[in-house]
Amino acid sequence: MKRFEIILFLILSVLIFIFGYFVGLSQPLYSENLVVQYFKNPKPFSVENVNIPVTYYGTINGKYIGYQITPHNVNDEARKCFYKYFELKDKNPKEAEKYLKRGLFLTEYLISQADEEKVEVNGKNITFIVWRYNFEFPLYNLSKGWRGALCQAGCLKTLYLAYEVTGDKRYLNYANLALNAFKVPVEKGGLLKIRYYKNNSYYWFPEYASENPPYVLNGFITATLWIGEFGNKTGNVDALYLYKEGLKSIKTFLPMYDAGDWSYYDALGHRCNKHYEHLHKLQMLWLYNKTKDEIYLKYYKKWKE
Repeated sequence: MKRFEIILFLILSVLIFIFGYFVGLSQPLYSENLVVQYFKNPKPFSVENVNIPVTYYGTINGKYIGYQITPHNVNDEARKCFYKYFELKDKNPKEAEKYLKRGLFLTEYLISQADEEKVEVNGKNITFIVWRYNFEFPLYNLSKGWRGALCQAGCLKTLYLAYEVTGDKRYLNYANLALNAFKVPVEKGGLLKIRYYKNNSYYWFPEYASENPPYVLNGFITATLWIGEFGNKTGNVDALYLYKEGLKSIKTFLPMYDAGDWSYYDALGHRCNKHYEHLHKLQMLWLYNKTKDEIYLKYYKKWKE
């Protein structure tokens, strides 16, 4: 009887895998309609909140990605835990401790998954850590091992929060190493891309890093603001400089993402869906409140939801 149960379990496991595979194939995540060109939300992906968040990607552009542990969703969950800890630490210390432990557990996982590298940039040796995705991302023709600025900035923020709640400078040291990746060109394994406009050069931190990135707007804005936040809290001069350069780029390239009463998701001309249109509006308001520059208020009012 025991042997029969084992055989039955194996058969069911195979059937479940096959079912999941073909369900994924039958659910296109991105529209290939070149006329409409609405960029669909990259979060029809479901995230299972287990010990370490697992993301189900299904099938993207004909490539079955399936279940993956991504540094982006891990750092996102860790930050939520730290925020919950801050919220509860005085009202319910026992419950707050649970969130703190989970946040630190996820932070330690991120540290264990970071790749440390050392390169020479403009005659200086720079040591940095970076997080990579262990699967292909066909939407932008990214090979296994790709990296992104939004994920990197999220990990940077997570590490700083871990330092903030513990006072352990080990986390701050890792945060500084994470920041260093934004000083290293994409071509050398970092997350800095030089973008040109009218014979001038500008810093860009690509959400999907490659030699020819799609220049996604929302990810760059968030990464820039988080770098600035880190600089303001720590006094890190490199972070403050990167933030300043990032703001300069946002202001310069923002008109290129204007589709009239709507906005473009990336520099390839994909129009935002409602989710990202709403996010862009929130970011414009965020930037206006930070800088008091009227250009952001202009686009906030112009773009519809």
